[in-house]
Amino acid sequence: MRPSTKTVITVTTILQTFIMGTIDAYTFNTFNGSFVSAQTGNLIVFGIELATKGWHTAYIRVPVMVGFVLGAILAQAFRHLLLVEKKQFEFQLGISVVSLIALLTIGTHPINDLVMLFLLGMFASYQLTLFNQVGETSVNNGIMTGNLKNMSNQFYEAIFQQDRTAMKQSLSLLVGISMFTLGVLTSAYAMKSAPMMVFGIAAVINTGLLGLALFSVSNQPIRR
Repeated sequence: MRPSTKTVITVTTILQTFIMGTIDAYTFNTFNGSFVSAQTGNLIVFGIELATKGWHTAYIRVPVMVGFVLGAILAQAFRHLLLVEKKQFEFQLGISVVSLIALLTIGTHPINDLVMLFLLGMFASYQLTLFNQVGETSVNNGIMTGNLKNMSNQFYEAIFQQDRTAMKQSLSLLVGISMFTLGVLTSAYAMKSAPMMVFGIAAVINTGLLGLALFSVSNQPIRR
């Protein structure tokens, strides 16, 4: 039985949270405490470094934030492509696969840290913009602050207001948080031997998802 595109979107979002956990852990460990999805953390570190150490130290936080902004603009532009919704999702996932292969290739060659952070910032915001739906619940696949808050809010509604929909949403958010944490742990272990494995694993996952998306049946509208 062929899966629906809606089901593939849910699986894709869940696995993207895993991927973003692996990449955030990789950049934190490799690039002196920089994040690619959590720009709040980058802004805090940038402000502290600018005030205490000066621009010559703080500037390293800027490229990833600039890349993040440009990646979000690019992802939003892809949302407006004149394609049927299923094909649009397949195209967006295909771009993700190509990007990961490019990052894996670039990462195995000498490259300036600022350029790599810029590219990773673009990739992160692209992922966060386009892959964020688990069933009927919107889940941020890279920034867990909002997910934790929303999970707690929905958990209250489920327990004290007997809201079954809220319970489903709470569990969906918990799945996302758990997958992100699993991604961080996986990355931490991978970096002991082969840091670039992070991008290889992500490329394999998204290639499999693209194949599943091509095989799926669009029997319901894709939520955005």
